[in-house]
Amino acid sequence: MGLDHRRLREVCRCIGIGAAFMACAVGCNSAGLLALPGGQPAGQDAIGIQSVGTNGSDAPGFVITPAGADDVSLLEQLALERINRARLRPGLEAAAAGIAINEGLTPPATLSVLPKQAVAMNPILRQTAVSHSRDMLNRNYFDHNDPGGSSPFDRMRLAGFAFVTAGENLAWRGTTATLDPVNTVEMQHDDLFIDAVVPGRGHRLVMLDARFREVGIGIVRGSFRREDGTVFTDSIMQTQDFGTSATDGIFVLGVVYNDANRNGQFDYGEGSANSPVTLNDMEESTNNGGGYSFRVTGSGNFTLRFASGQTRDFDIQPGDANIKVDLVDGRRVIVNLGLTPLN
Repeated sequence: MGLDHRRLREVCRCIGIGAAFMACAVGCNSAGLLALPGGQPAGQDAIGIQSVGTNGSDAPGFVITPAGADDVSLLEQLALERINRARLRPGLEAAAAGIAINEGLTPPATLSVLPKQAVAMNPILRQTAVSHSRDMLNRNYFDHNDPGGSSPFDRMRLAGFAFVTAGENLAWRGTTATLDPVNTVEMQHDDLFIDAVVPGRGHRLVMLDARFREVGIGIVRGSFRREDGTVFTDSIMQTQDFGTSATDGIFVLGVVYNDANRNGQFDYGEGSANSPVTLNDMEESTNNGGGYSFRVTGSGNFTLRFASGQTRDFDIQPGDANIKVDLVDGRRVIVNLGLTPLN
């Protein structure tokens, strides 16, 4: 769908946070509003990365903790799978979008087509993301900072997520008619990855930042009144809060689904809910969208087992990349979307 650049209004603000114990990258807060054909406005926003120094050590032995968020919605699982598709296969994602991976980036920023570790859904970050999406709809604003001045990083800390690096992407689409929610979330992914109207392509940089291990996604639907007074009676607000915790950990994550349309990828509604997944002796059930994740601290040999009896063995060492393991149609185990482990 083409963009009407004649109706584009864009504002850019840069912010930085600094203190004696922090090493901060200045974040550029770019808020854009644009109109799409058919009366379906879209908005998108991004914030830079904030890095905080930390001293940590690996725990002896290993600890496995179920790390999923049971109430993840089907739309949020869809958004997570699209993010991880882009992270694991950035070159193919760019080609499918009709762009080069470094299109529009401002030097010296660069991206490569090498895979980036998949991110796991974090329940605390999901809490901050859902709350922010809901708050933006309830109070009719579209910004990283809420009307009281609280930043994404403030909200993460307040919720109890201590990070060494973090970032946030926002996307909004609305209409005075009725949205197709699945198509809207798919388009929001393209909005953020292609990033056509934001100088420097900050959203793409955040989405593909290799340092991130976790994300919280909050997708909320409702009415939204824009600053000019226009009321979009059906809108979807999406917040994506990315981070790497100050507490060391490697994630084994994935989705259990049936490829009903046989297109070779996870799509909306294909996930298998409440399906048991076991990593060594720790068991959890998949969420509503079929997703699961385990957080592993330390090192050792691990066996991942699905309810169908399929297994995969892994040797995990501190500092290893996250491992995405999907079970498709109850029989095919796919690691990192067909790539070998990234370590």
